[in-house]
Amino acid sequence: MNRGLDPTAIGKSFFRDYYRKLNPEDVDVSSFPMREFAFSYFEGAGMQRHEAFRTPADLSEHLRHTVPRHVYYSSAYYTNPSAKDMDAKGWQGADLVFDIDVDHVKTPCKELHDSWTCKKCGATGQGTCEKCPKCSSESIEKEVWVCETCINVARDEVLKLIEFLENDFGISKDEMSVTFSGHRGFHVHVESEAIRSLGQDGRREIVDYVKGLGLDYKQILVRVPGGFKLRFDSSASGWYGRIARWATLYSSGNELVMDLKTWQIAIEKCVSSEGAAIDEKVTVDIHRLIRLKNSLHGKTGLKAAAFSIEELESQHLLNRVKAFKGEALVEVKRVPQVVLDINLKEGRQRIPLYAALYLLLNGAEIVSFQVL
Repeated sequence: MNRGLDPTAIGKSFFRDYYRKLNPEDVDVSSFPMREFAFSYFEGAGMQRHEAFRTPADLSEHLRHTVPRHVYYSSAYYTNPSAKDMDAKGWQGADLVFDIDVDHVKTPCKELHDSWTCKKCGATGQGTCEKCPKCSSESIEKEVWVCETCINVARDEVLKLIEFLENDFGISKDEMSVTFSGHRGFHVHVESEAIRSLGQDGRREIVDYVKGLGLDYKQILVRVPGGFKLRFDSSASGWYGRIARWATLYSSGNELVMDLKTWQIAIEKCVSSEGAAIDEKVTVDIHRLIRLKNSLHGKTGLKAAAFSIEELESQHLLNRVKAFKGEALVEVKRVPQVVLDINLKEGRQRIPLYAALYLLLNGAEIVSFQVL
């Protein structure tokens, strides 16, 4: 509980200052008049959607006037994006969108900043937990934070996905764009005429492929004396080459002959290592609302910054997503050891303003908050 503090009022004040300075070109997206926009606000729950704007300048004015907590736009193109009925919108196609969130990836840093509580027996612990080790209940309340390691791991998954899209699907990097999700990962957008009209089934096939689901072992392996070996070598395209390169790496260059069960286990490990950790629901949804670039995330105060493919390889990604400069003096209780790119301790301390706002919006127990 933040005693004496009003996180909603504080957060909205900072967001108002940010949106006052945001230029229309910062929130421009392709085929702008054909996109649906949606917002959630600091006051009240729920989402206001089915909004449309003629120009980015109109949207920019709306942001300055209403100061939303979250801003989304549709991956789909519509002839009538403001229609309340989905059938009346007139779907004209959709971008191919991928969501990569570090929640779906195991990282050692989660032991430093995430925690859980069992709602049934009250057991607690650090890191992640899906089933209580004490009572086996799956009713788990999680406290989730993000650090620089999380973001770098998510970035590596994005680069892995881009390699799939470019080399296996022939999609040009010019047709891809990447934005920070504002929280714990990235969104990858593909705008291509060849994909725009693709339905849910076709998009699910793409998901299955980049995740390595449904691989046919009969096509991968061939029987030889003593067991099975790979049918293809490391020069093969697609998953055949990935599996061969992975097997070569872990066999010191020797050709492996193993029984079928051992091969299946090895290939599963390869798929787990080489497949892209994406959220299927986002990609197959042809009406998906996705966070608008350069908008602020209401639980973090971080900016959904856009990155070029080359910029993703930077070692300081966080510098691009920090929306606020300066420092704050805060007194905090029950804080994680590390958030974003700073170490924390309980009690009164001077920290960067972006980190203080992140703590406040993400539910840290803050006793006092003073901008310096």
